[in-house]
Amino acid sequence: MINLVLVRLKRFFWKHEFLRLIIIIFFIWVVGAFVLWIAEHAGNPEEFGNVTKCFWNIAVYLFSGLDSGQPKTTAGKITVTLILILSLGIVGIFTGTIASIFVERKIGGRRFMPPKNLSNHIVICNWSEKCISIVRELRAKALKLKKPIVIISDGINEKSFPELDELEEFRNVYLVKGDPAYELNLKRANITDGFSCIILSQQNAGSYADAQSVLIAMTVKQLCEEKGCRKVHIIAEAVDPKNFEHLKKAGCDEIVSAGDFALRIIAQSALTPGLSKVYTNLVTVSEETNEIYQLPVPHQYYGKTFGELGVDILKKRDGENPSILIGVKSKDKIILNPKKNQFNKFEEGDDIFLVSLTYPDLDSLTS
Repeated sequence: MINLVLVRLKRFFWKHEFLRLIIIIFFIWVVGAFVLWIAEHAGNPEEFGNVTKCFWNIAVYLFSGLDSGQPKTTAGKITVTLILILSLGIVGIFTGTIASIFVERKIGGRRFMPPKNLSNHIVICNWSEKCISIVRELRAKALKLKKPIVIISDGINEKSFPELDELEEFRNVYLVKGDPAYELNLKRANITDGFSCIILSQQNAGSYADAQSVLIAMTVKQLCEEKGCRKVHIIAEAVDPKNFEHLKKAGCDEIVSAGDFALRIIAQSALTPGLSKVYTNLVTVSEETNEIYQLPVPHQYYGKTFGELGVDILKKRDGENPSILIGVKSKDKIILNPKKNQFNKFEEGDDIFLVSLTYPDLDSLTS
């Protein structure tokens, strides 16, 4: 518990630069005043006879450099010298911090740039009206863990971007203005420390939208390789299904064509009336709808079959949050409702897919 509090305090401390600077100045002021009082109050009572006078003298040393009081002891002189040297650095840091805030506001419009230590976040490349719906899904109330979001685009319309008081979902949503294919803009978004990257097709690029998405994916992949870190999971929107292979070779893990996907749903709904509502239910994140969740296989089921796990999940079905096993991911291959000859037994590293109202709790399987 104590370690968790310390970690959160550390993150808060490093996230707020201006507050961090104020705390450092206050620390120097208090420590300097008490050291000066201990060293000088006996031999120099007129200037440093009480703590209040020492606080005043340290404040003058820090913020103006004027000769407010002359220390007589060696310890006092060393303390004052250090305070005067630190005051020069503090003025520089203070000026730089204020300047950086204004620069970030200029680059990021009405939003700040993402914090330098931001990690495990979601990066969205290219702004469009559909971005609002995506952010809403990523920030749905049913989700317990809401990741920070960074949007990179050189075509953000300030009027179309929601204010914080309009959409609460846009809290902790940061903006980086610029072309998402440029390395500098991706680095500003801390892409290499991100959880996933969504590449939306650029609206004004026409038939070249997929080419720009390929360039973004290749740049993200290159930055991850240069840093030697895990490649960020990339989901790309394709305008033309013919470009799926190019996007895959560029490093995209998942490729979605909104038009092609919609046509498939329309065709399936014609054969099975009401099927579009089933799809909508599964892809809408809310407390009233079911979603598909990916979880690691419980270790006690290593060596057991898909059917054995499915039966146990149904037997110990949670009345408040019932779950159904629908698929498995083994060796980077996803199989839904696998046949016996398609999947044998679970191994370490396998994942399962469940349909559930909220994130499933499989602890009941151990009891």
